[in-house]
Amino acid sequence: MLDAVELSKAYGGTPILAGATFQLQGRDRLALVGPNGAGKTTLLRILAGRESPDGGAVRSRRGLEVGYLPQEIDASGNAPLIEYLEDVAEDLRRLQAELAQAEARMADGEADPRLLERYGELRGRFEHLGGYQLRSRAERILAGLGFGAADHRRPLSEFSGGWRMRAALARILLREPDLVLLDEPTNHLDIVTLEWLEEFIAESPCAYVIVSHDVRFLDRLVTGVLALEAGRAVRVKGNYTAYTADRVLREEHQRAAWEAHQKKVAATQAFADRFRAKATKARQVQSRLKHLEREEAPLPPPPAGTGLTLALPQPERSGRRVAALEGVDAGYGETLVYRGLSLAVERGDKVALIGANGGGKSTLLKLLAGLVAPRGGAVTYGHNVRVSYFAQHQLEQLDPGRTVLEELRQVPGERTDLELRGILGAFLFSGDAVEKKVAVLSGGEKSRLALAKLLVDPGNFFLLDEPTNHLDLQACEVLKGALERFEGTLCFITHDRDLINRVATRVLYVEQGAVREYLGNFDDFAAQRAREADAAGPGRRDEPGGEAERLGRRDQRRLDAERRAEERRQAGPLRKQVGELEAAVGAAEERLGGLDGALADPALYADPTRAATTARERAEAARRVELLTAEWEAAATALDALERALAAEGR
Repeated sequence: MLDAVELSKAYGGTPILAGATFQLQGRDRLALVGPNGAGKTTLLRILAGRESPDGGAVRSRRGLEVGYLPQEIDASGNAPLIEYLEDVAEDLRRLQAELAQAEARMADGEADPRLLERYGELRGRFEHLGGYQLRSRAERILAGLGFGAADHRRPLSEFSGGWRMRAALARILLREPDLVLLDEPTNHLDIVTLEWLEEFIAESPCAYVIVSHDVRFLDRLVTGVLALEAGRAVRVKGNYTAYTADRVLREEHQRAAWEAHQKKVAATQAFADRFRAKATKARQVQSRLKHLEREEAPLPPPPAGTGLTLALPQPERSGRRVAALEGVDAGYGETLVYRGLSLAVERGDKVALIGANGGGKSTLLKLLAGLVAPRGGAVTYGHNVRVSYFAQHQLEQLDPGRTVLEELRQVPGERTDLELRGILGAFLFSGDAVEKKVAVLSGGEKSRLALAKLLVDPGNFFLLDEPTNHLDLQACEVLKGALERFEGTLCFITHDRDLINRVATRVLYVEQGAVREYLGNFDDFAAQRAREADAAGPGRRDEPGGEAERLGRRDQRRLDAERRAEERRQAGPLRKQVGELEAAVGAAEERLGGLDGALADPALYADPTRAATTARERAEAARRVELLTAEWEAAATALDALERALAAEGR
């Protein structure tokens, strides 16, 4: 379908892509991953035809249609939402207009046989292209993305940026191009909409390349990963989690090959230095040096220990009751969001607020932060509670005239620049990047900086509104690890189910002013919702208004607790075998490397018997590595197939 050949791109003399080569086939589901600045967005823009590479080429089949959703959209205008969607079907719109004209002429009494023949042709063509289903498909997609029926006739300009992004996504999904490129499509979606999008993409006939920080979203959808590593494209089968395991293994092999090569270079140089002046050895010296020059050196491995972590300052201990809402009424203008709401947050709670957008999650978080005053009832705080609050609007509070490092210096407390640079490094500001002015930062960079400022001194009651938006996978991992280790109390809104699973101890499902509590993480919440849907019975399930009910029904299929137990029972022994084989392969490769080093030592050949024995041992070690690797590959493939089958049963 599409071939990318030796793509290169540089900005300001800094190479971004350096010979990226890969193929895309029909119905591919690929995650595009790479560290911050690796060129993911640049590559998507090149594939979409929005940008030209400095070198190389993109070759695609004739007539290939590409749909591209960037992180920042420019969807605007006064066209009604439904017409904005339907405008993508240009052929259908033209046919529709011609059909209307023909019908008007016939309604006026015109009976020209040629008109009747043309009308029949138009109707046939319109039906063949799915014209009669266009409106119903558009309405189904809009409903799935959270738009109500009353939104269909609203001008696009009336919607917020997040909802316009959804409209642009809906337009692409309705069009069904051959290749869909999505750059962080989940940033403005709630969990209900995210689940719908997963199902839609899974059933779509299109090929997809997706950049996302949502690990669970990628793991449930993609069948391969396209990783940008050192400017090149590496394609790996399986989901994102499989890729991370593969990358660790490849880096270990790369490091072993590099170290063995370095030892060989050193040994050859030592031999040359020792015997260069001897006439009897000169030919051997030159032969070895020429052989080394012809040999292609392996790429150096990435530096060891590049996994970034962030240690949050552990806060002062608060009282047992951190915050409480007692009979709270709250809202905006004439709209009352909550009526008589009561709930409590205890010390050490990690509370996730989830639900459809517009249900009241942000209002509840602002009530807890003291940013929205209740109209009735009371919000109270316990002893020694210090609140820290993060939301996207705080990006506007950054001073555009300061550098990144200067902005972090504004946080009260005694910290050295070295400590501050370490914190910034965890959020992907390293080297000269800490001297960049805030004014030139992207939206994602500003988000990381604002979050870093709060994490330097988080208080003991930390409130976060969609903290993973605009973070890449690496920064998300840093944040998740920090929040897992945080000993204070936490309330957060997120659509990132991996974050909820790793951090949350309670889930509050917020829907139209009602709040229901579920103990545990997202999987526990989903399993309980499934049980509730079962207990409600089929009549209850079929009632309208079931966004939350649909979530429960889907998770009944996907996240059933008994299925998870069965998965552990079947996959556990196989995972253990894969782990043991990985360790055995590592040990065998280490022995092979040692024998390679011994054979590279010129002194070994002074004893022909010992040299021959070492050579035989080296051959046996190489065969052992090969056999163990084959066993590991077979076991890993079997495990992957089992996990896919179990996941399919869950769907």
